[in-house]
Amino acid sequence: MPLHAPLIPYPFVPYRCPDNRSVFAVCRGDEVALRTVLEPTPFDYVEDRFIVSVTDFTNCDKVPYFDAAIVMPVRFGDIEGGYYAFEYEDDDRAIAAGRELWGYPKKFAAISLERGDDLVRGAALRHGTSIIEIEVPLEFGVKAPARPTVVPHLNLKSVPAPDGPGTALRQVIARDTTPDFVVKEELFGHARVTLRAVAGCPLDLFAPVEILGGGYVVGDFYATEENGWGRVVATLD
Repeated sequence: MPLHAPLIPYPFVPYRCPDNRSVFAVCRGDEVALRTVLEPTPFDYVEDRFIVSVTDFTNCDKVPYFDAAIVMPVRFGDIEGGYYAFEYEDDDRAIAAGRELWGYPKKFAAISLERGDDLVRGAALRHGTSIIEIEVPLEFGVKAPARPTVVPHLNLKSVPAPDGPGTALRQVIARDTTPDFVVKEELFGHARVTLRAVAGCPLDLFAPVEILGGGYVVGDFYATEENGWGRVVATLD
């Protein structure tokens, strides 16, 4: 971290984001492709469903930003949670905070989330390619799709070695802010999802075999002293 004029406010926790908005879709993927994603990780495959989301954190009191992610259920020992296979944000402070503190694999993208009268659309653009697109028509009375277990987040924080190939540190970190989230609005519908690969981001591995549904959630997000920090589950050799 920069010693002079640090990039991120520190300590980063606690922080809050009132009226946090998120559009998501529950997808079913190809098992062989999903297992391929997990091969370089210490995490075990659980199932073929995963979640694609775009979230508006622009009301955050520390750093305003947008987020887009693909999260898959995994197991580490006796802990089941969600592994962020790909994640994007549009502010370098937010990218640094999540990646350097807790191991989220954040990269930069231009991200948007728009709600109309009967449709919510989220998108992420990286290097001129629209890599993530989600559309959810808001249909009152539609039930929420069954979602895989993706909390706590299970991240692999990997610090490269400074003197050659390899890593200086690898930690499995668990983090779960959901106990403090206050839901204000939830609407669900039949989602449409498009994922495209770009150099260094093979999102085509997650090309949906089936889209099981989606939704739009508004609520107050809190990263509290109790639940906002990550917990080191294991330090790997």
